[in-house]
Amino acid sequence: MRELRRAVQFFVLAFGVLAAPMARAAEWPAAPIHIIVPFTPGASTDIVVRTIAPKLSELLGTGVIVENRGGAGGLIATEAGAVAKPDGYTLLVVTTSFAAQPAIMEKLPYDTLKDFAPIALIADLPGVLVINPGVPVKTFAELLAYAKSHPLTYGSAGVGTFPHLGIELLKSRAKIPLTQVPYKGAAQALTDVIAGHVDLKLDAYVSANAHIADGSLRALAVSSLTRLPELPDVPTVAESGFPGFEVTYWIGVVAPAAIPDPVRARLQKAFAESLTPQNRASLAKGGVRPLGEGSDALQSLIGRELDQWTKLAKETDLTIK
Repeated sequence: MRELRRAVQFFVLAFGVLAAPMARAAEWPAAPIHIIVPFTPGASTDIVVRTIAPKLSELLGTGVIVENRGGAGGLIATEAGAVAKPDGYTLLVVTTSFAAQPAIMEKLPYDTLKDFAPIALIADLPGVLVINPGVPVKTFAELLAYAKSHPLTYGSAGVGTFPHLGIELLKSRAKIPLTQVPYKGAAQALTDVIAGHVDLKLDAYVSANAHIADGSLRALAVSSLTRLPELPDVPTVAESGFPGFEVTYWIGVVAPAAIPDPVRARLQKAFAESLTPQNRASLAKGGVRPLGEGSDALQSLIGRELDQWTKLAKETDLTIK
């Protein structure tokens, strides 16, 4: 009888240990969810996240707070995401730079592949190479010729970000000298191109389209393999003498690595469903390609991108010690 009582007590204890996380997951969320965006307000990443945030809040039944933590090419935000509690209440938006930084930086305050759990791949955005109209070039071919004899500058959101990587890849392929001017965020960099303080920038169409339309920026080329329907007369870099050239700006969401699986699954489902037909249409109108794919797709993309940028770093002087 005593042995039977001990067995029952052990079973109850073991069940309680296993059931506690399940109960907590079932009660989740019981507080607002904070989504850290690694760039300043008004950047393309910020626009996309704020578009889906209201629906995400509705689906999860709690508030969704978007926090902009720009600076250091996204490192400040990424480190904050890495040390956050793995309870599902703090998420991190990741972009192209997330997969590139391990390839070009010898030291990072986190492990990209071990410290984060992928949640969802939200969207990707083709890049548009834009230039201040005051620079006397009107086509991509003219830019290449002009850059070989005139010093030009380009704006970026910091080392390892999409504008930096895309232009460095172009420099490597086209053999042209362009000098980077890093900013705290992409929006500020774009503003300075418009003002003429910097000559050009690789930007996402969603944040550059209004300025292209009003003539304050001139679009020279797009970085996707195919032309944008919104800019049918603007050629791709690939068709302009650089076959296979492709750099897109993707947006995903990760959480601290130890997030409970049930919470992770709920988040993955909610992000996919937050891309409603209305939100998809709104984003597509701005040149964003909504994806709504899950954790496996994001994990696979990060792996492919890491390989690509590691190769570029070995071929150029991108590595930062």
